[in-house]
Amino acid sequence: MNTDDQPVRGAGPRRLVLGLAAALAVITLVYLAGLHLGLWARWGLFSGALAFPGVVFAGLLAASLGLGVLALASRMRSRIVLFSVGGVTGALLVAFLVTAFTMPVPLKPDAVAEREEGQLRVLGWNVVQGAEDAASRNQLIERMQPDVVVFGELYDGNLQPGDVPAGYTSYGVRGIAVTVFVADTLPAYRVVSADESGRTSGYVMEPEDAGDAPRIVAVHLSRLSVRGDDADRNAALDWAADSCDSTNTIALGDFNSVPANMPNGTLGQCRAVGTFAPSWPSSVPPLFGAAIDNVLATAEWDAARVATLDIPGIVSDHRPIVADLEKQPSASVDSP
Repeated sequence: MNTDDQPVRGAGPRRLVLGLAAALAVITLVYLAGLHLGLWARWGLFSGALAFPGVVFAGLLAASLGLGVLALASRMRSRIVLFSVGGVTGALLVAFLVTAFTMPVPLKPDAVAEREEGQLRVLGWNVVQGAEDAASRNQLIERMQPDVVVFGELYDGNLQPGDVPAGYTSYGVRGIAVTVFVADTLPAYRVVSADESGRTSGYVMEPEDAGDAPRIVAVHLSRLSVRGDDADRNAALDWAADSCDSTNTIALGDFNSVPANMPNGTLGQCRAVGTFAPSWPSSVPPLFGAAIDNVLATAEWDAARVATLDIPGIVSDHRPIVADLEKQPSASVDSP
């Protein structure tokens, strides 16, 4: 008997399997549209799922494989069932493998190439309420020699003598758990605005002397609620976009969002400078993490390299990130 001509009593389970396969296909297409086209980029829990492509594709692939096992165990061997379930499973396997093989991997600090002359090195690290002490912070600074460092969940007012390494000046705003270290090779900075709404943490710094040094938007933005309430997260992203309202600006820190949550990877005039390996949480393999720590910059700046850092013995649940930025020749004239 042709397997496509099974008794009518098998039609119900077959329709169920085909419906579930179609649902997995639709979910996959919607997710890919959000991930690569920015559709529904800030839509509740879906926007949070965009930060975890490894987890999402692994989960969908497992569901599809389970559906295939169910179909075989139920003796559903009709061509349409095998083609539908097999096609969806194959597509999800490809999506998972592409994600795994194209996702950058964290680098040991010693594996990061030395920056070239004229490049600006920026470093960002959420140290989780001082879980990483001054010794571990300064050890990384000594190794990486950044020009600008943004520490999330660190209050400038809590710094003790010796916490700021030689050759750096610290900046902060009372009540905001973000601290910035700027190398003395750059001009002195001043804080010109801050978000004191309580919905997010961040402030904007400008160099006191006109020149090529960039404005700095130091951020630790609100995260998406586990219930899917995106009001605070979206307000935080809007604040960062408004802060990137002029040229020669770099935004750096824990955005609690990925570039997919930002239309075309941009906030205001700043756009993502590269693809970082997932930085959070540091306790899981990067494939199943989220790249929520980022660097954005205006068109005057391009990234020579970006990297998420693999720190042995890390205590923070965030891996640090580093980027070497270079000013574009057409932007060498001082910004107005």
